Amino acid sequence: MRRDSENAIAVAADARRLKFANAVAFLVLITAMVFSLMLVARAAETTMADPTKPDSSIEGQPNEASGADLYQRGFYPEALAEWKRAVDVNHDPGAAFRLAEEYFDAKVVERDLKTAIKYYVIGAEGGDKRAQEDLGTLFDKGWGLPQDLSRAAKWYEAAAKQGQPSAQYNTAVMYEEGAGVPRDKVKAYQYYQLSIEGGFPKFATEALEKLSATMSAAEIKEATKMARAFKPLTREESAAELSVTAPALTDAAESP
Repeated sequence: MRRDSENAIAVAADARRLKFANAVAFLVLITAMVFSLMLVARAAETTMADPTKPDSSIEGQPNEASGADLYQRGFYPEALAEWKRAVDVNHDPGAAFRLAEEYFDAKVVERDLKTAIKYYVIGAEGGDKRAQEDLGTLFDKGWGLPQDLSRAAKWYEAAAKQGQPSAQYNTAVMYEEGAGVPRDKVKAYQYYQLSIEGGFPKFATEALEKLSATMSAAEIKEATKMARAFKPLTREESAAELSVTAPALTDAAESP
């Protein structure tokens, strides 16, 4: 009787395990089906979405990113329209820079220097370091604007203060040569050093070596100390700093 009882208990236990396994398998199957349906629904939603509209997951649109999303997918007129909305609605300096680039480079629209400069100024005053550096270049070279080394140096340095390595190199050159700013070997050394550290060593390294040969040990020490203490400004901090000086820097850009 004891053996029969034990067998009955074993059979019952096996039945319970089988029932539990079946329940688990059923839940796994249901979960897989639900997940598959979700994927199908998402795919259908993506397919039905207007491809000429930016990705709805991009936060803060219209902005530079939402326009770039369209541009990368080949919807160029829609991208430019999105960037214009970003400037008009959200005062997005990054979008202004992208518009300036397009009107200057003439990759998908005809070249329009007046419009390019308009957007470079908006981007630069808004703190976009790329726009600041490019606006500095326009003043430096006299491209579409009267050549003005003072304005060029100040816009270069605005970008340099945000840690833009190529702008740091340009700023160093201006200080070394005294072009648009008083000649200052210490500041030139500082910006050459920052440019090298920021990833722009090709020209800055050679320039730094030549400059250092003309400097005293005390000057090099001071410049090195300044470079080590450097903290890049944020875009917002740059815009705030420029809010006082920007009008004086962009008067010439109002009617190129």
